[in-house]
Amino acid sequence: MEPGLLKSADWPLLIDLYFFLGGLAGGAFLVATVGNWLDAERYRDVVRVGYYIALLAIIPAPILLIADLGLPARFLNMLMVSKPAVTIGEGALTVGPFHLKPWSPMNAGAWALLAFSVAAFLAALDVFLVDRGGRSMAALRRWVGVVGSALGLFIAGYPGVLLGATARPLFISAHWVGALFLAVGASTGAAAITFVLSLLSGWGAGVRDAIVRLMRLTTFALVVEVVALLLFIISVASAGSVGVSQALSQLLSGPYSLLFWIGAVVVGLVAPLALQLGGVIRNAGPAMSALAAGLVLIGGFVVKYVIIAAGQAV
Repeated sequence: MEPGLLKSADWPLLIDLYFFLGGLAGGAFLVATVGNWLDAERYRDVVRVGYYIALLAIIPAPILLIADLGLPARFLNMLMVSKPAVTIGEGALTVGPFHLKPWSPMNAGAWALLAFSVAAFLAALDVFLVDRGGRSMAALRRWVGVVGSALGLFIAGYPGVLLGATARPLFISAHWVGALFLAVGASTGAAAITFVLSLLSGWGAGVRDAIVRLMRLTTFALVVEVVALLLFIISVASAGSVGVSQALSQLLSGPYSLLFWIGAVVVGLVAPLALQLGGVIRNAGPAMSALAAGLVLIGGFVVKYVIIAAGQAV
């Protein structure tokens, strides 16, 4: 059995929300950046909504994390901590009286969260200034988008790495959970933009084209999510340990199975894929697009929630 943390993590609902919102923010930011690089004018609504969603979704993330930690100072300690002795902090980068541990999932995640929040703010600020009649800082937005997208991908996937570093039986062999969380971030980010555009925008040809393309992207991310979920289950099941088998049964046939199969699989994967692949969304109005996007958002949260909850049950 691979070694994990000496003390198993115990994450409440606040951390589930933090993981979900962080992944959604990263996915929405990436989609907006791709639209901005491809054709900023054609995908103007996608860019605007995507950057706004990324900022609004990431704002609660540090608040939720601090609320779980209990004291704001503990979040600062995740960034860097004082080094009372020279021998403390082996393998860390020393900055004056502090040391940073970029190879630590917690330390790297805290810095990525901080840097991504800055990128999301700058991108949303530029969009806001343009909406108010100002001029866009086009070069700044493009390169902030590149940096922020890389950070957003990290934020979406790193919780899976963090889970794999714990001593919980379900996560010790869960080598694909990072890829699964990354796919969930991409699908929920694109779905969130689709949902807002479907509710707030006029159903013109430009918006219809953007929504159809967004749902195609969402579909691709959902297919990747299905593959990653299957590989996650197979890798855990092949571990052969009694404890691991018991942990997996919590998810597939135990107390969390109904929520997993109905909420994560049927609602979050099967239903939106059927609507998209069956051509329903391409020939429907904004209500159907909003419904499909809402199902993806619900399923994205549920799949993260049940995996974390089932992993903590054993």
